[in-house]
Amino acid sequence: MRVLLSTYGSRGDVEPLVGLAARLRELGTEVRVCAPPDEDFAQRLAGVGVPLVPVCRVAAVVHHGGAGTTTTAARLLLDAVGRGR
Repeated sequence: MRVLLSTYGSRGDVEPLVGLAARLRELGTEVRVCAPPDEDFAQRLAGVGVPLVPVCRVAAVVHHGGAGTTTTAARLLLDAVGRGR
């Protein structure tokens, strides 16, 4: 099973997902966390063997809008999630 956990916020938003991601990984699930590209978040996730998928590229596409924004954002996110296999 593959799971993408996503949040956009501060440590209080990301930290609970680190614990959830770690437990899911222990159960054999392939997990990635989509969160702000913060070095502390990346280190915490790496410490439990879970990659960080930075949310900034996807958020920038959605924020600027335009034709096909949802499709473009979804493709960027899927590309990011697929990395590191």
